[in-house]
Amino acid sequence: MRKIALWGVSALFAMGFAGAAMADDMAGAYGNTVIVTNAKGESYKLWIKDDGTFSGESAKGEKFTGKWALKENNTKYCSTADLPADAPKDTPAPKETCSEFKGPHKAGDKWEQNDAEGQPITVEIKAGM
Repeated sequence: MRKIALWGVSALFAMGFAGAAMADDMAGAYGNTVIVTNAKGESYKLWIKDDGTFSGESAKGEKFTGKWALKENNTKYCSTADLPADAPKDTPAPKETCSEFKGPHKAGDKWEQNDAEGQPITVEIKAGM
C-alpha cells in the first residue's frame, strides 16, 4: 500500500497548476480534484491545500496525506507522504520526491506527461472536491 501511495504522490507532483499572475502557482489546484491516470488505467485523486499539505486516494481506495512545496525557483514540485499511523514499527519514514513542475494549469485542463519515474501519465484537474 505504501509504495502505491508514494508512487501516486510522486506521479501527481510532476504537474503544474494555474495561479493568478504574481501569485501562488498552485492556486489552480486548491479546492479542486487532481486526477492522475497511469498507463495501466489506474487513477489517483489528490486534494492539494494552500497550507502545504495534501490528501489523496489511490486507485484501490487507500487514503494518504503529506506535505508539498515548490522548490528551485518553482521548477520542482516536492512532496513527502506521511507515514500511515498503522505502519509497522520499523517502517522507515517516506522520503521526499521531486518532479519537474510544469505549470500553470487550472480546473478543466487535461494533459499528458511523465511521472517522476519517467512513465507516461494523464493529469486532469476537475473543479470541486
